[in-house]
Amino acid sequence: MKFLKSRFFIVTVIVTVCLIAATAILGAIGLPAPLRSAVKTVSTPFVWCGNKIGEAVDGFVGAFTRYDELEAENEALREALDSMEDESRENEVLKAENEWLKSYLRMATDHPEFSLTDARVIARETSSAVTVLTLDRGRVHGVKNKMSVITDRGLLGYVKETGLDWCKVVTVVQTASSVGVYTDRTGVEGVAEGNASLSGSGVCHMTYIEPGADIRVGDCVYTKGGEGSLYPPGLLLGTVENLAADESTRMLVATVKPAVDFSDPMSFKRVMIISGYGTEE
Repeated sequence: MKFLKSRFFIVTVIVTVCLIAATAILGAIGLPAPLRSAVKTVSTPFVWCGNKIGEAVDGFVGAFTRYDELEAENEALREALDSMEDESRENEVLKAENEWLKSYLRMATDHPEFSLTDARVIARETSSAVTVLTLDRGRVHGVKNKMSVITDRGLLGYVKETGLDWCKVVTVVQTASSVGVYTDRTGVEGVAEGNASLSGSGVCHMTYIEPGADIRVGDCVYTKGGEGSLYPPGLLLGTVENLAADESTRMLVATVKPAVDFSDPMSFKRVMIISGYGTEE
């Protein structure tokens, strides 16, 4: 565009116009052919130059016009892509919501004795494994301390503190957690406890197992329930991952890997609070 404003361009255009006009005027007033021919000869390079400049200008204008068209096409494509991305994100949200509803209904069907309140995880207190969660349900939703909290995979923990519209949950891998449990295969009983040395790895201990008890790696561990228990019976805690003997008591100690993956804080975003079960009011 600077070329169109240059002194050379302006002078060339002016000279070309003048020579073309002069040729036309000389022809009109009847000057001899040799003189007209001489003028035409002199003006021919300028006319050629003018034509080339005109072609160049047309090329510039065409190029900028095409650029504008391409820019408009790109903008339309960007808008279409944004629309597709928004639709994809919306579909993902709907898919996740659908999966959650299926899990919720499945749990309600499998445990008709439970009164369930769904909740979202809004905060996590964690180091290498989740130990305390904050949910978006509280007293206004009927939530009380010591209520059990589960996911579609298994036991998560219990409500320790309740606010107006929030509550804090202590998970089963936290050191303050303790729950009576049994194995599904042979009914071996024990107590599952959070352990400070294990909480970072997202597992817990099952203690008070009698020496010689028939317990194996891979056995499923469920809550025992009963009077004084924080949890109803039959909730899946996890599976036996390792067995060892306590050196002082000779009783067996099992390492239990919870069904809920506490090492991945984003593996559970929505949970269920058991607000009542059995004959409880």
